[in-house]
Amino acid sequence: MLDRYSTVNSEISVSDLYQQAEIYRQQENWEDAIALYQKTIELDPNFSWAYYQLGEIFSKHNKWVEAIVVYHQAIELNPNFSWSYHNLGMALLQQTQWDQAILAYSKAIELNPEFCWSYYYLGEALYQQQNQQKAVFAYFKAWKQNPDLLASLNRIGEVIKDKIQVESDSVIDDYYSKVNEPSDLSQWQHFLPTDFELYVKVAKYLAENNYEDGAIIFYRIALYLQPDHLELAQQLEAILERKTALEIVANECRLAIQENPNDPESYYNLGMALSRQQQRSESVNAYLKFLELKPDLFLWNYQTIVELIDQNNSLDTAIDIYHQAIAKNPESCILYLNLAVLLTQKGDLSTAIEYNSIAGQKIIPQFRPEWQPITDTLQPVNHLDFLIIGSQKGGTTSLNYYLSEHPNVISSMIKEMPFWSNQVHRGLEWYFSHFPPIPPNYHCLVGEATPINFNSPEVAKYLVQFFPKVKLILLLRNPINRAISHYYHWVSLKWEHRSFEEVVQQEIEQLQDQTLDFWTQLTLYQFQGYLAKGLYIHFLKKWMEIFPKEQFLILKSEDFYANPDQGTTQVLRFLGLPEYHLQKYPQYNTRPYSPISQSTRALLQNYFQPYNQQLEEFLGMQLNWN
Repeated sequence: MLDRYSTVNSEISVSDLYQQAEIYRQQENWEDAIALYQKTIELDPNFSWAYYQLGEIFSKHNKWVEAIVVYHQAIELNPNFSWSYHNLGMALLQQTQWDQAILAYSKAIELNPEFCWSYYYLGEALYQQQNQQKAVFAYFKAWKQNPDLLASLNRIGEVIKDKIQVESDSVIDDYYSKVNEPSDLSQWQHFLPTDFELYVKVAKYLAENNYEDGAIIFYRIALYLQPDHLELAQQLEAILERKTALEIVANECRLAIQENPNDPESYYNLGMALSRQQQRSESVNAYLKFLELKPDLFLWNYQTIVELIDQNNSLDTAIDIYHQAIAKNPESCILYLNLAVLLTQKGDLSTAIEYNSIAGQKIIPQFRPEWQPITDTLQPVNHLDFLIIGSQKGGTTSLNYYLSEHPNVISSMIKEMPFWSNQVHRGLEWYFSHFPPIPPNYHCLVGEATPINFNSPEVAKYLVQFFPKVKLILLLRNPINRAISHYYHWVSLKWEHRSFEEVVQQEIEQLQDQTLDFWTQLTLYQFQGYLAKGLYIHFLKKWMEIFPKEQFLILKSEDFYANPDQGTTQVLRFLGLPEYHLQKYPQYNTRPYSPISQSTRALLQNYFQPYNQQLEEFLGMQLNWN
């Protein structure tokens, strides 16, 4: 690839070359970025940033040996930049060079003592060296720098568990006596707080976020301090029962697999159970088998699994699964789209775009059969006319399908693509590759439905820069029913295991926490927003600060469900399209679920009432959700 730039104009400055390389890196055009960074180094061997950025790219593509080489060169040229040491440490960890990784992270901490992840990965390297005590010090220091770093607390529990038998009370006696030995106190006091309330808080925090092993350890330490604390003993018993239940679920899945080794759902359920037990490698193996048996699922709805596969360095295995699936069924549009999802996660955007384009060709026979004779002339779309921005569980899937039947509407081949919320850096070419191609000069409106957009006001700021005239469609559903539907959807995916009553109580408490503002709450790990996403007034005000009111069409979901033909016609009129009536309007993504208790409904009614009233006043319309 470097040959392509071997004849770069000598008048181009090193700085310009580097800036162009930066642009390619931001666009995730890795090959050209690497080539220009290397050309920059060829012209100026002392350009430390070029070495550093090469290390970033090599690390992203798991080229650890190459990354180690260039990070060492970056450090030689700029020995006071902590990130070079931190990233070098990561590459050394991957190569199991524990001693060198410890040195790298120690230097990173010396230069930047406030960065929690350097302590965390120092702990990982120390643990691999069987130096448990220093590993625990490092993990606790990481947690001190970032109290939300649950993984660090859980690793402490795992280290202690590995060192001793958790079931034995003497374990905690031994561990805690060492903590309190006068000779050791000076070492431990900065890392291991000894007050009871802190251990209880940590134990509960870990338990709420499914880190059972770590929670059990901290509960036991707390009970060592106060052995007669009945409530705490009950909480420990409950989490032990939960851990046992998870193990039972995992074993039931294994039995189901033995009875029917070709059932994809059993592998999915096993993966979920193992994920909740923090058994990442085993869960990834189960998920890979799930994909092998059911490759035509909508993979873009399983981004958490894709990321877990990536974290386990198993993306290439998943990609091979899809190449094999395509070889068996080369006409399946979904298989190409799913392969593009994996390639996008890998950072290979150009190849992902190619496979999305193939999917666009494959969908023509069912999408627009009359275009088959002219497939060679079809072109990618390049404009966006409307977005269905929300709300989640408000009927957006149904509306999207109804609109896609209109002859002058081009919808995305996948629904709920979070491009505008966190993927804008991938570029419009990547975004538009998810739409079917169209004939030249074809009059149509292009749009898609991604309801999480409504809950991400930053989307409006990006969107207005590219498409200031885009029309925005918003379906608003009674927030109580929206929350219930959202909850049961997550239960069906096995992403939620609490009762609805627990969910309501915990989220109300979280939202009433005055130490964090509303927008920060939404970004917290493990915050699902069952209630928060129904506080529509917060989001709508943000959107209407960016886009004028006349670019919005706001419909009540209840009215849309009651008369989908009328609702769809209203949307078409808003978009300036002729009426187009379907013979049937099936509801999509609906499922039955148990009614909630009257007391919980009353609690939610009171909670949402002031927000609903503000929304009615803001919109000047009656919603009648009370």
